[in-house]
Amino acid sequence: MSALWIDLGIIVILIAGIAQFRVLRAAPAGNLTAAVALLCALVAVLYRHGVLDLALVVVVALLGALIGGWVAARVNMIQIPAMVAFQHGAGGVAAFLVSFVELTRDAGTPLTRVAEVAALLGLVVGAATFSGSMIASGKLANRLRQTPTILPRHNWLLWANVVMIASLGIWAGAADNAGAVLAALLALLAGAIALGIIFAVRIGGADMPVLISFLNATAGLAAAFCGIAIGNRLLIACGATVAASPQAM
Repeated sequence: MSALWIDLGIIVILIAGIAQFRVLRAAPAGNLTAAVALLCALVAVLYRHGVLDLALVVVVALLGALIGGWVAARVNMIQIPAMVAFQHGAGGVAAFLVSFVELTRDAGTPLTRVAEVAALLGLVVGAATFSGSMIASGKLANRLRQTPTILPRHNWLLWANVVMIASLGIWAGAADNAGAVLAALLALLAGAIALGIIFAVRIGGADMPVLISFLNATAGLAAAFCGIAIGNRLLIACGATVAASPQAM
């Protein structure tokens, strides 16, 4: 069986799992179905690509599973929205770390222009998703004030930040030495984190479901950009599916 058909099968299983979330009684089975699809995707990626230290991958995966299970067991139903927002933030961290590594590595084949742009977008969207999700999680967990926080000239700050991020992205793409690239990426990362904070603090507690749905979409979008950067069909398709799923529901 070709890799393409395996990828298509995994994607179909993932979509079938997400589709079951629309019915309350089918949601647990849908969650399990989606988890199986992602596990199959992980196995497929590890099988196709040479891994320098498979034991390390297994240890890290088990450690992550244990920590995730421990956290989930301690969370009650009221705290579920805050945990979901936190998980979106974790997805954003994973996306911007992958993008950062791809943009700073100097071994092997250099990135194409398309892959470089996708990695820059993955870094920005992933970092903004992370900081915005942390604000949302803090508000939902009553660690932060739930009422909207409006900064002086809030819209101007938001747009100025967007312009700064675009300028830093151009600088990072045009830089021709490792030091300049690293400086540009760190500045871009800081700007993207600030963007997520500025965007999320003005959202009040009553509108948190909308913000969480939006952050779910941006986490999937960041993953899709990472998939383009590293040339992984599964990551592109799964990320795009997650990005589209909040609008479908």
